[in-house]
Amino acid sequence: MSGNKPEFDQILDQLLQDKAEVQRMLEHTSEESFSAAVKIGVEKGRQQLKRRKRRRLTLQMAVAAACVLVLLSACIRVSPAFAELMREIPGLNGVVELIQGDSTLTSAMNHEFIQPVNQSQSKDGYTLKVDGIMADQQRVVIFYTAEGPDVSKDAFITEYQVADGNGETLQALIGSNYYSLGKTETERDSENSIHDMIDITMADGVLVPSEIQFSLKLGGEWRKVNIAVDHSRFDRLREEITLNKTIDIGGQHFVVEKALVTPLQASVTIRRVSDSRVRANHFIRLALVDEKGRRWETKGGFGMLDDGTTTLTFQSNYFEKPEHLRLVADGLLLSPKGQKFVINTETGETLETPDDRIQLTNVQVTASGVKLSIEAKRLSEPEQGYGYWLLNYKALFHDATGAEFNLKEGDGVQSSSRGNTDGSGGSYEAYYTIPDKRYKQPLTFELYQYPGYVEQPVNVVIK
Repeated sequence: MSGNKPEFDQILDQLLQDKAEVQRMLEHTSEESFSAAVKIGVEKGRQQLKRRKRRRLTLQMAVAAACVLVLLSACIRVSPAFAELMREIPGLNGVVELIQGDSTLTSAMNHEFIQPVNQSQSKDGYTLKVDGIMADQQRVVIFYTAEGPDVSKDAFITEYQVADGNGETLQALIGSNYYSLGKTETERDSENSIHDMIDITMADGVLVPSEIQFSLKLGGEWRKVNIAVDHSRFDRLREEITLNKTIDIGGQHFVVEKALVTPLQASVTIRRVSDSRVRANHFIRLALVDEKGRRWETKGGFGMLDDGTTTLTFQSNYFEKPEHLRLVADGLLLSPKGQKFVINTETGETLETPDDRIQLTNVQVTASGVKLSIEAKRLSEPEQGYGYWLLNYKALFHDATGAEFNLKEGDGVQSSSRGNTDGSGGSYEAYYTIPDKRYKQPLTFELYQYPGYVEQPVNVVIK
């Protein structure tokens, strides 16, 4: 595509002029006229394509994506009419559905916070194309399209890799949206393409690289696209607030050290004052709230709350620019430390538990070891909706002789939760694997986290 760059730049200049025209119309248009204005904007993009329909496909795809990106930034509210028209244009026709439910990405799109990429790699009938990215100092979102024979059939087992420009693995939380979304509307009748986004949250203090290598396995082989990240688009877009404010809740002490707000994420760093008796597990309904009552919920974070210092992440309010902001919660999930959980894996019995709601429910011998299912049931409303590490990662346990063993690496993170409509409360089940050995029964574990809570409002002024 590099040989077409001058022409592409010329087309992009024309698109920016078209965008300005659409924006001028929108400044004085009613909601009733909005769809008509959107149609004009999208038709501009179509006309740019029609004039060049005899060009090579790679250029056409680049122009199509640019049409969407530029005109989208002019008129996304996101109007149903625009969303429908946008699905007809190649490249980013799934982007509206991909960002649904993420108020941060929708707000960022409204404020033109997107970088076109339009790079692809094709081989043996398979194509990986990166349409565009959103990036700031804490988070990168990659929008891509994968095409090839039956690619959507393998969508749930698709392998991907994300590295920096030197090929080093990123220190980040990385997830794919396809698993929760399923096929976009435009893909329902197609087995040969998927649209997805890769969501990258950088670890606290880790810089977003200037280049990202994104690889996807298609047709049994890796396809790779190098993505240049333009830091000038976001380097100065940040609000950092030093706090060092104390929270006392349920006899537990925390220091809210700082907050950082960037276009794609807000984060709050909290330090736990150590307590040898009680484990702090999660804050209940933790969120950021502004003077208008708008809430930005937590998305999780880095580190365990009880382990010292953790950085909790939230949906961003950067573009809303609230005058005042508070960190609020309804209470704290906590549990005593040093509690034994004793089971017999031959009979499936639970012999000792600090809470009779926590029971061994199943034992299954598999090729990888002995799989244990442990359930926490009759959860009250404040206890529901959280992931409990009932047993710690690679936890130590011992048999009746005192011989020590460890949970198998990589297990203990699978879980499921559900609410019950019969009034019996919710339940949470976690699955662990131990080595398949001839143990002297019973086996003794230490519970790491389990349900329990104190309700006490948290209200910390951020600004």
